[in-house]
Amino acid sequence: MSLDLSKGEEHYLKRVLEVFEEDPSEIVKTSDLANRLDVSPASVTEMLKKLASRDLVTHIPYRGSRLTSQGFILANKVKRRQLLIEILLTDVVGIRSNSRRLAANFEHHLDQESEYELDKALGFPSETLDGRKISDIERKKTDVQLATNAFDMIIGTEGIVYSLRLGDSSLGELSTIGIRIGSIVKRTETGINIDGIEYSLDIDTMCCIMVRQGD
Repeated sequence: MSLDLSKGEEHYLKRVLEVFEEDPSEIVKTSDLANRLDVSPASVTEMLKKLASRDLVTHIPYRGSRLTSQGFILANKVKRRQLLIEILLTDVVGIRSNSRRLAANFEHHLDQESEYELDKALGFPSETLDGRKISDIERKKTDVQLATNAFDMIIGTEGIVYSLRLGDSSLGELSTIGIRIGSIVKRTETGINIDGIEYSLDIDTMCCIMVRQGD
């Protein structure tokens, strides 16, 4: 599915999705969207009509809107792009301040191929470190199944490190063991083995080591 959406259209779809996720049983009210977007209700209505003309939302005058099935898919993909960029900025680069705002500015410029490569490099994460879920919509299921973290690996199996999720608690410990992108790690009973050296790691640290198995 491919539609040439403007930055504004993607932004509105994402906001409708976020309101819907808070209460899936309710119609997304125009006034709620206006407050979240800090725009007038008239501006929201104009955009909703535009999205409705593209079969992305169902607009109910004077009440609000709902995402169509196509709109739901596209909104989730937009949201996923934002969260992937956030993970890149916070967990890999180490940028903590303004990461959400920066990701929201960049998300529209990430094409499908680049999104896939970023998703793959990060290990196809299922959620952010603060617990926000990342949609699997239109992800290749084989790729998702190959991605895991070091803690969830079966003891005795190996994997290639694709990403290090640099949480505050794990940064110091990971920096001391020399692990890096591309390292081959083997799951042991107490942690991981790298180049024949065994490291005992706590659960939180191991969950920050993202690996792919079975390539």
